[in-house]
Amino acid sequence: MRSHFYKQLVLACLCVSSAGAVSLYDTAPMVGLPESHSATYSVYAKLGYDSNVNTAHSDEDASAFVKAGLGATFADYESVDKISYRFNLGMTRYLSDVSRVGNTYDSKTNYADCGLTGTIVHAFNSRSTYTAALNLSYSPEPDYASGISAARRQGECFNWSFNNSYSHSIDARWSWNVKCGYSGILYSETEYQTDDRQYLTAGAGLRYRASELMSYNVDFTYKNDQRDYGYNSDNITLMVGFDLSLDPVSSCSASVGLQQKYIREKEILSPNVRLGYNRKVAEGLSVNSYFVLSNENVDTYRGAGASYLSDLAVRMGVNAVYTLSPDVSFTFGISLLRSCYTEGTYGMMQDETNYSWNPTVGMNYKFSEDLVGNITYTYTYYDADSSRKYGDYKRHVVSTGLTYSF
Repeated sequence: MRSHFYKQLVLACLCVSSAGAVSLYDTAPMVGLPESHSATYSVYAKLGYDSNVNTAHSDEDASAFVKAGLGATFADYESVDKISYRFNLGMTRYLSDVSRVGNTYDSKTNYADCGLTGTIVHAFNSRSTYTAALNLSYSPEPDYASGISAARRQGECFNWSFNNSYSHSIDARWSWNVKCGYSGILYSETEYQTDDRQYLTAGAGLRYRASELMSYNVDFTYKNDQRDYGYNSDNITLMVGFDLSLDPVSSCSASVGLQQKYIREKEILSPNVRLGYNRKVAEGLSVNSYFVLSNENVDTYRGAGASYLSDLAVRMGVNAVYTLSPDVSFTFGISLLRSCYTEGTYGMMQDETNYSWNPTVGMNYKFSEDLVGNITYTYTYYDADSSRKYGDYKRHVVSTGLTYSF
């Protein structure tokens, strides 16, 4: 019985891993078998306070805010085509007229809070599977786990990714896959559009299932970074790693390799590391985490043709939920992005190391099966190792609200 459970667990992990992650939190394989459910709708309303709406270095603008929206989720894993989606459509309104870009006020008090994720898995037969994953968001908040967000809040931005993969089992142990993807980020404010980017990816991989608990993999990936300002880059990465089911409630993965970056007729060789850990329990402590080291091409433009060619970045994130009782749960989390900028195109450009970190805590209380209340606090600190006009900032955000599902 125990062996049969592990077998189901690993098979489910392999299926989900082939989707092409929409978040770095998907680095480790999914724990357990996915559950189907009919369409569930929800409405939410929140009231809160933001100590630094515009993430200013000095003369911070604070304001109370209200947030409201609606959402829906759906999952069908029993049909031939396995489909799931989740979306939310909402808005945040600040009660004080404090919005500004740089040093210019633009009287903007309303911001979008919208997102959509969806996956589809189609099995051509018992050995061949196609998977597509879509992720869209429009919000002023940086999504560090998207893998392409900059380290600071920079007005509303449209962030998207569309990943596709095809996997084929050679036999009971060996399988191969090919993948491609298109992603990017576009900023609504002219002040920040120098960091608009798009990414094209393609790759192939080989997987060996050593046991019911352990699988090894080799992956080759090509990525083209296209910037509106600055220099585009081509990246070739070779990784080796494993996926491991530790027990019925947890899994982990690790991949290490080398990344060759071609930019402005220059070749930069960098390490590439990707780690993930998941733990999921009905009552107790659940954890979802990732660690990624890679050479990015994010926020590298410095104006007048000046750019950094190397952006060795560390991204880390941990989300945890502790279920105290069927009605009360606590949430904890932290995100960290550290970017080391080197290889400046101008001789006078000094190396920079910038980082942002966001600890958050919260509590959820279930008034009924349909009504849940919550309170959260988030702190943001951004440290810019330069005298750029978007310097350091600190930000406190506290909010409380209700979510009704039906």
